Amino acid sequence: MRIAVVGAGAVGGYIGAHLVRAGRDATFIDGWPAHVEAMREGGLRIAAMEPDGCFAVPVRALHVADVPQLAFEAPFDVAFIAVKSYDTAWATALVLPFLAPQGVLVSAQNSINEDTIAGLAGWSRVLGCSVGLHSAELVAPGHVQRNSLRGDAARIGMKVGEPHGRVTPRAEMVAEMVGLGDSAKVTTNLWGDRWSKLVINAMRNATCAMTGLSSKERDLDEPVRRLSIRLGSQAVRVGRAMGLALEPMSGLDLDLLARAEHDAAAMAAVEAQIAAVNATRNDASRPSMGQDIRKGRRTETGAINGLVARRGAEVGVDAALHGRVDALMRRIERGELRPAREHALGL
Repeated sequence: MRIAVVGAGAVGGYIGAHLVRAGRDATFIDGWPAHVEAMREGGLRIAAMEPDGCFAVPVRALHVADVPQLAFEAPFDVAFIAVKSYDTAWATALVLPFLAPQGVLVSAQNSINEDTIAGLAGWSRVLGCSVGLHSAELVAPGHVQRNSLRGDAARIGMKVGEPHGRVTPRAEMVAEMVGLGDSAKVTTNLWGDRWSKLVINAMRNATCAMTGLSSKERDLDEPVRRLSIRLGSQAVRVGRAMGLALEPMSGLDLDLLARAEHDAAAMAAVEAQIAAVNATRNDASRPSMGQDIRKGRRTETGAINGLVARRGAEVGVDAALHGRVDALMRRIERGELRPAREHALGL
C-alpha cells in the first residue's frame, strides 16, 4: 500500500506522520521549499496536548517540482489531498498521473472540494474525510503542533465517507489510516458531515482572522463570540434548506444554533456550549484563516464564508452576513485593512 500526502501542513503532515510512525509507506509532497528541506534533514515533528502524541519521524519529502520522478516508481494506492481549497485542482492534477488504476483520492480539507477532485478524476475515485476536532498549525518547517485534544469514542475526530453514502472496504481502509492519529469512523452521511464542519469553520475562522484574536480570546469576547454564533446560525439554516442532514459538531446543539441569531435564550445556551468546548483547546489554538493572515498568506474565505453566502442565495436563505464577512476578509488579505476587533463590531 503506497500513500501520497499532497500538502504536508497542519492536517496532511499530522495524518502522514502517524502513518509513517505506524510503518506505512507514505510520501509527502509539498510546495514550501523550507518545509521540504526540514523534513528531509530532520524528519517531521508532531507536538500535541497529550504527551503520547508528541514524536518525530523520518519521512520521505518531495517538492512539487520533484513529482515527475515518481513516474519511475510503483503508483500510489491512496492520495490524501490536504492543500488549501483554492489549490485543490492543481494538486489533484499533480498526483493523478501517479495514482494506481483503482487508487483513491481523499479530500482532507476545509470546505467541500470533492466535486473539484471528481471533475478531474471521476466520482468513482473520490472519498471525503471530515476533520472534525483537529485544530493544528504548521508552526515552523518540519514542525506541526496540534492545539486540540484528540477525539474518543464519544467525540469522533475524523469521519471518512463515500459520496454515495455506502460503507465500503476502501472507506474502512482510509478510516483505519486516519484513525492512527485520532478517533475515526466511516460515515454514511458525508455531505451532512461536510456541511456541519463548514458551519464550524464559517463561525470561527474569519472571526479570528479579522480580529487577530486566538480561538480562546474570540470565545471570551462577547461581541465577537456572538458574531460567530450569528454566522453559525445562518450556516445551519442554509445547510438544512439544501436538504442536508447535519451532524452535531464541536459540542454544539445545531437546533439551538439555528435559532440563536433571533432567539436570546438559544443564543445564551449556545454561548454556554462554546464555553465548554473552549476548555479543550490550548492557548495557542488559532484557526487556519487566522494563521494565514498572520503569515501574510491567502485565506480560504471564498471557500468558507463565501460558499455559505452563495449557497444561501441559491436556496433563498438570508446568509448576507457571510457575504459581508467574505468581502471584509478579502480587503484584509489585500492589505487594505489590518486585523482589528472593531471589524467584528460593525457587522
